[in-house]
Amino acid sequence: MYSCMAAAAGFLGAWALVLVWHVQAGGHFALPANVLAYAMLAAYALALAGRCMPAWHPALRRVSVLIVGAVLAGIDVGITGLQGEDAQKGFFAALLGIALAVLVARHASARLRRRWLGSENA
Repeated sequence: MYSCMAAAAGFLGAWALVLVWHVQAGGHFALPANVLAYAMLAAYALALAGRCMPAWHPALRRVSVLIVGAVLAGIDVGITGLQGEDAQKGFFAALLGIALAVLVARHASARLRRRWLGSENA
């Protein structure tokens, strides 16, 4: 049985781990690692949206993951205390990771979409 509340709590917990990593690094984290961290968070969020909101159109699920990810990345930059160019680099690295996961979800094979997103038409 799939519990949407437990999965959402797990997603927020994973984001909190990324946030703690950024705060401990003091804004001096590796940008490729930031891309990868947010890509994995977006992949998790896409699976969560696919299973918990099956009535939503797949494009709406992808856009909602992109928006939620952008908001969380903005909060991450704000809490970390980055400013100027470093803040922009961190934010856009996170957006790149989210966008990559959304693009993979859009262009993946039907078999992978069924397994990952929980539906055929995702």
